[in-house]
Amino acid sequence: MKRNFVVSLIVMATGSMTGTAFAQDFGQGERRDLLRRSEPIELPQGKVVIGGGERLTPPGGRSPWHTAGGPKFLYVLEGTMTVEGLGGKVLMTCGPAPKLCFNPHKELFYFRNAGQGPVKWLVIGIDPATRPTNHELVGQVTGITGNRITVAVGDLRNSDLATPRKEVAVTVNELGTVAVGDDVVTMRHNEKDHTAERLVKLAQRWR
Repeated sequence: MKRNFVVSLIVMATGSMTGTAFAQDFGQGERRDLLRRSEPIELPQGKVVIGGGERLTPPGGRSPWHTAGGPKFLYVLEGTMTVEGLGGKVLMTCGPAPKLCFNPHKELFYFRNAGQGPVKWLVIGIDPATRPTNHELVGQVTGITGNRITVAVGDLRNSDLATPRKEVAVTVNELGTVAVGDDVVTMRHNEKDHTAERLVKLAQRWR
């Protein structure tokens, strides 16, 4: 039943994929949004927001960090996609294609193509209306004033700081033991007002 529901969403969302341009996604590949409902949908579990799209990830490419509000369904059309967490721990492997997978992870994770060829895949997210999925900020702490943290943004493509250099000031609810010079990733980063629930210190840049 769950599989049929997801496949129906994919069919409705994608249609034909031929001849449609992709947009760059953090320099890590290409993406095309195919399904986006800004208004919540009422389900028995409560109101949810559904969004999804097509992705093309080159060898070695990865997504930004995510903190998911709800589950993600992955439909890999070509190649194999991995879901990784802190320290590069492999949380799940989806593939080889064709493969439909359910990603239940709610803590920090990112998608990565560890293979030799590109991965073409679809992702559909079902988030509670009150708790969306966040794209997290990753970088190096350059300043701390109370709960106001300045972070030099990291470049996921080469594990270095972004060029030209970019710094973002984030107000964090829980600072923890983070110090200047630490490589960090936020949790529940709000891109509109640059607030976050907390920072997580990374053992490996940017993993």
